[in-house]
Amino acid sequence: MRRFEITIFGLMLLLALALPAQAAGNDNVSKIICNGEGKTTAAPDIVTITLGVETRNVNASAAAAENAKLMNSTINALLSAGLNKKDIQTSQYSLTTQPEDNPVPASATKNKTPPVFVATNQVTAKMNVTENIGKVLDAATAAGSNSVMGISFDLRDPKPQMDKALANAVNDSRRKAEIMAGTAGVKLGKILELSEGYGYTSSNAPRAAYSVAEATTPVLPGEMEITASVTVTYEITK
Repeated sequence: MRRFEITIFGLMLLLALALPAQAAGNDNVSKIICNGEGKTTAAPDIVTITLGVETRNVNASAAAAENAKLMNSTINALLSAGLNKKDIQTSQYSLTTQPEDNPVPASATKNKTPPVFVATNQVTAKMNVTENIGKVLDAATAAGSNSVMGISFDLRDPKPQMDKALANAVNDSRRKAEIMAGTAGVKLGKILELSEGYGYTSSNAPRAAYSVAEATTPVLPGEMEITASVTVTYEITK
């Protein structure tokens, strides 16, 4: 048993001595460090729209009731247009008083006008990118929505495009390293270190402009641009 313990201790000691030596060896290797960037584009397949309803009244209950009526009508219009109920979510609701432009002093209560209550309700809805985006927006505004807070496009599964951008980034790093090595009169050896970082950019559509004369509100999805970056350390050989 004693001999076995001595053998294990000896192996551990040899390993401890070998690791620093190997690390020191890597530090003495000539290196080229290159950054690579890769990009790819894809058509978006999902759109998120944020619609709002705002109502005003000197009576708080009346402002809230009118708002609820218009928002229920808006939601029903979205459902009738083919959206799923699970893809529609309330994102904001508030009932406040409208700030006065010229506040009346507290002493002049006789001529003070009653406050105006403002009810605001916003919903965020997701749908597949189709040619009916403009029609969905038009249906919602016709039903009672009086504001479009934003339209954004995205990919349901960006991983394939992110992987493609990453592969392009590695190839870009290799290309740069080969140019540097060729100019310096050396050759590239094995990869010593490799690290990556993603930069994923989503395209955003500008706020849609509505006009009674327009048959359908135009909405253009455009393209998504997915980027990736890598940092690669190559060994230099002569």
